[in-house]
Amino acid sequence: MPAQKTAFEKQVEEVIESFDFPRVHRVMETLAWTWANIDRVPTHAELVAEARRLLSELEGKPGVHGSGGLRASYKEDGTLSLKFILCESWSDPAEEAAAP
Repeated sequence: MPAQKTAFEKQVEEVIESFDFPRVHRVMETLAWTWANIDRVPTHAELVAEARRLLSELEGKPGVHGSGGLRASYKEDGTLSLKFILCESWSDPAEEAAAP
């Protein structure tokens, strides 16, 4: 008899099922966005597997894991999310304050 899924595992499945992997795959193909470990655009199945790995590694603890344009995050309030990041920039005021 298979073990029952935890609440976090159910969240992972909900995120996976609602994420638009075909759209991400089309963007990656259009941009010829390859992953270094496979030296080609990942397949739909590989995108899903990597997303599941990133989400699962959070283990229900706050944090962020990312790879190949995918970013999984778990917030203190219990929100689990998956994003595909095409471009991002930010400034960290803590780093600026520490600079000589």
